[in-house]
Amino acid sequence: MKILCLGASFTGTFLASKFGDLNTIKFLTRRPSIVKKLGFAVANSAFVNEIDKPDLILDTIPPSIDEAGQLSLPYGKIVDRLMSSQTDVIYIHISSTSVYPSKFTSASEIDVPYFDEDSVADPDTKRGASRLKLEDKILKRYDNSRIIRAGGIYGPGRSLISRFMQGDFSRFNGNNKMVSRIHVQDLCRIILSFGTPKPGVNTSIVNGVDIMPSTNQGTFAYIEKLTGVTLPINMKTDTVLGRKITSKYAKTLLNNEYVFPTFREGFLDCIQNEE
Repeated sequence: MKILCLGASFTGTFLASKFGDLNTIKFLTRRPSIVKKLGFAVANSAFVNEIDKPDLILDTIPPSIDEAGQLSLPYGKIVDRLMSSQTDVIYIHISSTSVYPSKFTSASEIDVPYFDEDSVADPDTKRGASRLKLEDKILKRYDNSRIIRAGGIYGPGRSLISRFMQGDFSRFNGNNKMVSRIHVQDLCRIILSFGTPKPGVNTSIVNGVDIMPSTNQGTFAYIEKLTGVTLPINMKTDTVLGRKITSKYAKTLLNNEYVFPTFREGFLDCIQNEE
């Protein structure tokens, strides 16, 4: 499978390092030096006609506003040409679970509301609203477009547990928030499966999340137990903020097997691969 990655993202570069080679994955990015330092191939946007026709276009670029104040599609003219010249190319955009409402307060973890792909996307943040607008624009523009609404993407080199082990608590707060995550390796597996002409699921939208959303209380307790790192606050509360995101389709795309089904296996992988 030939893949053109739009943007030099954590997900795209992990995909190239673990699932591709110089002949199958190229990057179209405004930061080519980052990609080249990692040893990956860069497609030169100055030579549009020389960009190989891909089987899959992976768009990992978040919403941006153009000079006219409109929501823009990354490399729109290039993508338009590639999509129109090859009718079977698949376009996957990595969106976010922020398109679902999030401002809930529950008395306990049992009472936390669930959202899956059948739930109405009704964002209650500006970030989520811009994400949803971009999804709509892509789905209307390209017939073969598909959306992955990813939870918190993490992996070796980018994880909460690694930051805490390094003494970086900048993302720490006292809220007992419910978080849905996905290890980047399983996300890449979803991308490759969903990016085939017949992905095995009849949907254009998939939630890219693992099987176990977790509260900050549970997550932090596991980190302390695993690493011995003492966090700057002892969180004791039954109140939970937020919601749980689940997926009806991710497990099917993963052939019924996550490599990292929960944050526990995923965080352990992160610290083992950074030692």
